[in-house]
Amino acid sequence: MTHLPPKLSKLLIVCLLTPFLSVVFGGQASAEDDFAAEGERRAKLAGSELIGTPAPQRELTTLTGETLNLQQLYGSKPVYIKFWATWCVPCRQQMPGFEKIYQQYGEKLQVIAVNTGISDDINSVGAFVKQAGLNMPVTIDDGTLARAFKLRVTPQHFLVDRSGRIAYVGHQDDEAFHQALEAVIADKGENKAPLSGTVAEKASGYEVGDKLASLRLTSIDNIDYSLPSTTRQGKATGLVFFAPWCEWYLAESEPDTAKSCRLVREMVEQSASNGKSQWLHISTNLWSSRTDLVEYQTNYHTRLPIVFDEEGSLFGQFGVTQLPTIVFIDESGKVTEKVSRQAPDFAERLQVLLSGK
Repeated sequence: MTHLPPKLSKLLIVCLLTPFLSVVFGGQASAEDDFAAEGERRAKLAGSELIGTPAPQRELTTLTGETLNLQQLYGSKPVYIKFWATWCVPCRQQMPGFEKIYQQYGEKLQVIAVNTGISDDINSVGAFVKQAGLNMPVTIDDGTLARAFKLRVTPQHFLVDRSGRIAYVGHQDDEAFHQALEAVIADKGENKAPLSGTVAEKASGYEVGDKLASLRLTSIDNIDYSLPSTTRQGKATGLVFFAPWCEWYLAESEPDTAKSCRLVREMVEQSASNGKSQWLHISTNLWSSRTDLVEYQTNYHTRLPIVFDEEGSLFGQFGVTQLPTIVFIDESGKVTEKVSRQAPDFAERLQVLLSGK
């Protein structure tokens, strides 16, 4: 049975009852509106401290091999950066309007579609771009640009004015966004000197064979865990990088990923009971909060500790973009396994790892 957090279960019920309620009461009861409002709230909360600050810099390589230097673009024209994912329902819904903006404003506005890279790759992104008929520059992030822009939801809009400052952060394709878009295009930036933001460096995460630096993680239950393990002598550590929405949200848009998330949860929970290794779940910050994780624990009856990677630093340190990903660290702190769902032998490697440690 698929488990949903109580809050999301209520939204689903509303969504299912919407046609009935519209007929009986002549009104609208849209779960999509509730999701959109929550997405807007999270986007603005995360982006509030960015408004008016210099936008992060980075050289981006598009799917067609073109190089876009954000530092050079800032100041020459306003820039519209939109983070998205192929499995994201509102992203798909907004794509026709996104392409329309690109076609409408032409040279007046630099439009860049940044795929988050989370559970996406060049094949899935390329196929979607072709199917959706997108013509704007499209690039796939390795997580560093998302962290620099404090990405928290998909889609998430960022408008950068002619001085290189972030002028708008949002989630919805609504009137407020379009007003902000018109404003940054109309603004000539005559009274603002161009600013230079920090450079978002490329990710370089731990790989198999690397020795882990000393690391302390704190679970949402406020319990500290040291890596390599010092409190549990002789024990290795398994890290499960996941999202609390993976199993239910991706059930239709990415069913294979959803099944893999469930498989990992069930297998790791069972294996952890033997006590041979300590296991920790590391949650993405995308569409996630501490409240969401507490609900996840309750609904899925998980016993393993969960660490909330609120700033995305752990995903960056371990170079993780795929959900789920397993990283195994032996008692000396050496990374001995790193495998994601995209590996063709993922289930087999997971089975060997759990049975042999």
